[in-house]
Amino acid sequence: MVHRRLVIRERITAIIGVALLLLLVGASYYYSIQIRFAGLKYVPSEMSPDFTARNVTLTDFDERGIASHRLAASTLDHYSDERVNATDPRYYSLDPEKPQLTLSGDKAWSSDSLETIELSGNVTITRAALNTEPDLFFQTTYLKGFLDTYRFETQDPVFMRRGIDTTQAQGGMKYDNVAHTVELQDQVVSVFQSQVQKSDRSDKVFTK
Repeated sequence: MVHRRLVIRERITAIIGVALLLLLVGASYYYSIQIRFAGLKYVPSEMSPDFTARNVTLTDFDERGIASHRLAASTLDHYSDERVNATDPRYYSLDPEKPQLTLSGDKAWSSDSLETIELSGNVTITRAALNTEPDLFFQTTYLKGFLDTYRFETQDPVFMRRGIDTTQAQGGMKYDNVAHTVELQDQVVSVFQSQVQKSDRSDKVFTK
């Protein structure tokens, strides 16, 4: 009987020793892995995006917490150096103190976190009617926009419609949505429809 108790005690002691040894080995392995992970650093590649989104909508707010503009796209790639590429982009200005704008195109890209934006393909700008000013529409194949100042320019041929009047220019245009000025360049052809007398606050159109 005494012998059996000694055998059982030795077995229990051996099991406890093995368990402690396994615990020590497991702890050592865990800390070695943690040390390796701590030494790892994520180095983003400039050639591949740090994130990609589909059917995305981004809204920017000003210092008052009021939405100032919104960008929607079918796909959007963002890179670590603040570059952005988008397909089927649609840009909306939301500031109630400025004339409302809508931009669209087949592709868009920005290299400065959307301070400026470039669009290509079937590019359109639509400005909603404002007070006594009629709506304004542009169509071209390339456009560069300065979103902080609401200025837009292109050197590609452009079609413009203001209310029911239309204009085409082969050398592009410069449009300032705040100053309400449009500068059309090279081979400018306009068609003015008969309409009521216009307000003195109408957009100013210059040709070269």
